[in-house]
This record gives sequence, structure tokens and C-alpha cells, in this order.
Amino acid sequence: MIIFILVESIMVLYPKHDLDTKCDYIIVLGALVNKNKISQSLKERLDSCVEYLYLTHDNPKIIVSGGQGRGENISEASAMKSYLLSKGIDEKNIIMEDKSRTTKENFCFSKKIIEGDSHKKIENLNVKVITTDFHTLRSKIISKRVGYANTTFYTSSSNGALFILNYTREFFALICNIIFNC
Repeated sequence: MIIFILVESIMVLYPKHDLDTKCDYIIVLGALVNKNKISQSLKERLDSCVEYLYLTHDNPKIIVSGGQGRGENISEASAMKSYLLSKGIDEKNIIMEDKSRTTKENFCFSKKIIEGDSHKKIENLNVKVITTDFHTLRSKIISKRVGYANTTFYTSSSNGALFILNYTREFFALICNIIFNC
């Protein structure tokens, strides 16, 4: 119980809204698409991306990262790109990574895209990750393991009604990741 409380405290307190660090790339991590429609969680991540761009006036490349899962008629990346275009984001700034099925794959496949696009190693670039607040700590650990040196976050907030469920589920996913690198 002590470990659970300690880990949960770290997850809740982990930095989630970095506006100070300029970024070369943004990675928006995928979430559920229902047939062709983005889920509320994914919409909130994409709105956080738009908000971040508005607040910082940065003009980085944006990688929308997520493949096509069961019950999805299109890839998460395709749905995310369409949503960002509807919000006025310039298409030339959006890069689709549409093969990943896990957070680890999001980072691995995006890393290949970034290094190919920028012709620089990932450890020499600043990458802003857009995800949901409960997912930040595990995303940081995974990104470090696959070679990202400079990641910061700008997250959406958990749905209030699902806050406890999301953070509890994420505790077990984090422990699995630490022990089994899954």
C-alpha cells in the first residue's frame, strides 16, 4: 500500500504543463477512435496541442501517432490529422505515424520519422509530448528507454469521473513497464 501511495503521488505531481521549453517536434499520442470519430480523451489531447501552439506561438512539426485498432475504421493518426486541420493547423506541419499500437511503438516509430525528417539524432532535439495527465510519468520512462533525451509534456486533464480509475489503472501499467519493459 505504501508503494502504491508513493507511486500515485509521483504520478499526480509529475510536471505536466511545460510552456517554457521550446520544442523542435510535438508528438501527440493516440487514443481510441470509435469507427471514424475521435474519443473524448483523444479530442482533449488534440485540444491541448492546439492550446499549446496558441500559447507559445511555436511552429514545430507535429507527429500524430497511432495506428488502426479494433473497432476503428481509420487510423488514430488519420483521425487526429483531420481534427487538427479542422482547427486551422497547417497541413505541412503535420506528420502521420499510423503503425503504432502501444505507447512504446508511438515513441519508436516517431523517433524514426523525426530522425529522418530532421537529419539529427533524437537526443539532440527537444520533443514535446501531448498525452493525458495520468499517462505522463510512464510516457517519460518509455521515451527515455527508446532514446529520447529531451522530452517535456503538455497534457490534457483526466476526466473527473474517471480520475481514480485512470490513475489506478496507470499504476499497474507503470509497474508492468518498469518490471517487464512492456
